[in-house]
Amino acid sequence: MNKLFIGLFIFLIYTISQIFTFYQLQGHLWNKWIKENPFMMTLLGIPISYYVILASRHMVDLWDGQTWPNRIIGFCLGVIVFSIMSWLLLKEPVTLKTSVCLLLSFVILGIQLFWK
Repeated sequence: MNKLFIGLFIFLIYTISQIFTFYQLQGHLWNKWIKENPFMMTLLGIPISYYVILASRHMVDLWDGQTWPNRIIGFCLGVIVFSIMSWLLLKEPVTLKTSVCLLLSFVILGIQLFWK
C-alpha cells in the first residue's frame, strides 16, 4: 500500500484520537452528562488507546523502526488539537504564549514530516 496514503490515514487517526481525548478529559467543564458519568468517559479510553496503539505500530513501520517521530508527531498534534478545541469549546483566548507554542508545534511537525 502507498506510504503516503498510510501516513495520511495514521495522521487522521492521531488527530481523531486527540479530539476524543479532549472530550474525555475536558468535557466535564461544559457538558453535564460527561460530568455526571466519569466512568463512561473512562471506558472511552479503551477504543482510543486501541486505535493509537495500531497507529503507533504503523507509524514505527513507516519510520523504519524509529519511535521518536511517532512520539513527537503525536505530541505536536496533541498541542494543536488541544489549543484549537480549548479556543472553540471553552472560549479560552489564544495568547501570545499559546500562539508561539502553536507555531513551534507546527515547525516541529514540519521537521518530523519533511526533514529526511
